[in-house]
Amino acid sequence: MLALPAALLLFATPTAADATRLAKSQSWEELYLAWASVEAKGFGKKDAQAIGKALAKGCQALLGDDAVMAYGLGEKSAAFSPTAEGLYCWGLAARRTEQRESAETAFRDGMKRFPRDGRFPLELGRLLADEGDSSGAAAALRAVPAKSKEAKEAQALLQKSRPPNAEEVASADLPPLPAGKPEAPRRVGGPPPPRAPPPSGLSGLGYESSVDGEGRRVRQNAYFRFLYFNAQRDFGQRADYEGSVQAALEEARTASRRLMGVAREQPVDVILYSREEFRLHHGPQAAMAIAGFYSESAIRMNDSAEITPRTQVTLVHEYVHAVMDELVSFNGGALPTWMHEGLAEYVEWRYQGQDRPTLDQAKALGSLARQKKLPSVAGMSRGPLIGMRDPALAYALAGCAVKWMVQKAGMPAVIELIRDAGQGTPFPKAFARHMGKELSALDEELSSDLATF
Repeated sequence: MLALPAALLLFATPTAADATRLAKSQSWEELYLAWASVEAKGFGKKDAQAIGKALAKGCQALLGDDAVMAYGLGEKSAAFSPTAEGLYCWGLAARRTEQRESAETAFRDGMKRFPRDGRFPLELGRLLADEGDSSGAAAALRAVPAKSKEAKEAQALLQKSRPPNAEEVASADLPPLPAGKPEAPRRVGGPPPPRAPPPSGLSGLGYESSVDGEGRRVRQNAYFRFLYFNAQRDFGQRADYEGSVQAALEEARTASRRLMGVAREQPVDVILYSREEFRLHHGPQAAMAIAGFYSESAIRMNDSAEITPRTQVTLVHEYVHAVMDELVSFNGGALPTWMHEGLAEYVEWRYQGQDRPTLDQAKALGSLARQKKLPSVAGMSRGPLIGMRDPALAYALAGCAVKWMVQKAGMPAVIELIRDAGQGTPFPKAFARHMGKELSALDEELSSDLATF
């Protein structure tokens, strides 16, 4: 069978052989265009590896002259077959094009997949140092293998980025904790705030055990307080599960700070249910479908066999709700539902390296927008989105609304809007103050943006 001309690849699904041929002929632009909109799923492992290798070569070839196209090739290479060269090139291209979140994702993934390759922790350390995260930079640079050729440079950088104390190195991703108790949030209504923070001296990631007023075994650090729904069970019974939950939530906290610039200051209760308890209290459908949810200042965990990638994404989503609860001073009615769920949805996308809903959801929203049938965000102001006719599409629309806000004013402005509303400013007024537009303009501009999907 004859190979397709490069131009025709834009109108037909390319093959692994096409990718290899284009890379061999150094037809980088054609390679980029041929694979820009092709999903990795559906290709066998061998073909995916060949495609990923070809795309990585393109990234490396263009890195010096066209960082934007190199970024696209590197990102797509990682989607097909994450190799050390592909991830490293993607990370470098992301830095050169000021896409720091993607750069961090690439370098962290490289560290995880290729722990002996010193390039990834070295570049991550540089990136975090540039952002002023001295503790994160130090933690990354310490991960450079001692026998790698990058070790000497890492040690030199480590001296420059050394944080002020050992506890900050241990926490690795947070600034030093303030002395004493953090300031209690101002109440404007809604449920009472959570209990006081842990006793002074309990800080960082280290856990301490105690017994609460109901005789339950409790394990907590400065950020999370783990306890069982059943007071008769303790942490010695399912240590592997508890450890995986702790690691997953610590990652969710890290993601929140990286993607939103804030994390929860007061500790979050994490209530561990057995699967049977979760089914009894929240229904069999929920027990089968969800890993957990946030409610009444606690993340309620459904006992599962393992923390899967999907579970991790869910916990990032729920942790964002815990952060927002604190930002609005525990005033549950300060924000419309679409804002609550939209920010959690948007952060979930960014955590997965995306900035939009799934392809099917994007197409559906685009079709509704073009037909002038897109639901108004005002119709999603009160009540759970799960109760709407198409919950998945409602969550996607809410996420797109928050994405629009971030693009218009930046994430810091969105966070300040939330704080403002939590202090009693009516949401429409806070929106206009921080977005520079009236809330009534959101539907029209959002519809215009989505019509291009």
